[in-house]
Amino acid sequence: MLSELFNKALLILDCAKIPEEEWTFGGGTALSLYFHHRESKDIDIFLTEAQYLPFLSPRLNEVAREIVDDYTEASNFVKLRFPEGEIDFVVAPYLTKDYCQIMEINGRKVRLETPEEIIVKKLFYRAENLKIRDIVDITIVYRERKTMLKQYFLLIYPKIKIIEHRWDKLKKKYFEDIGKIKIFNKSLIEQVPLLFNQFLEDLRQMSQM
Repeated sequence: MLSELFNKALLILDCAKIPEEEWTFGGGTALSLYFHHRESKDIDIFLTEAQYLPFLSPRLNEVAREIVDDYTEASNFVKLRFPEGEIDFVVAPYLTKDYCQIMEINGRKVRLETPEEIIVKKLFYRAENLKIRDIVDITIVYRERKTMLKQYFLLIYPKIKIIEHRWDKLKKKYFEDIGKIKIFNKSLIEQVPLLFNQFLEDLRQMSQM
């Protein structure tokens, strides 16, 4: 069972009358359903059609208006804030071939993004804003599904300088920041820096192809 926050996202989507085939569940919380590697509470819902976004805002969504404490609305996302976490509705094209699979979550059939789609999105859209939790997510997918992830290295490679620069900053406080994240497999804590460096080295090899 996912947190009540996910059920709130479903209620808001239903109120907006957005068809189930028009959105996917992605991000770190979705990834944790595959690997159970860390605690993640926020809910990330992705859409490809910007026309749906206004109907998820408390301005136009009656359910959201009744239950949301605070929110931010922009042209490509709506962020809803609750005491227990945040729900992000984001407009972003899918980047991988088989980007989702059907999974039953909280009694509902949901289009759950694949690990590759989740990670490629993080690296392609948010390379300059990666956080330690993202590094952990990238590492677990690189470790467990390296062959599948490497199929999309050509797409990620143009971002390599940004990713390297961001990692240079993050790794200085890695052990301080990782302590703020609930990691379920403690051995992963020591593995992450080594595996992420290996991931970067594999990515650099694209320049020789």
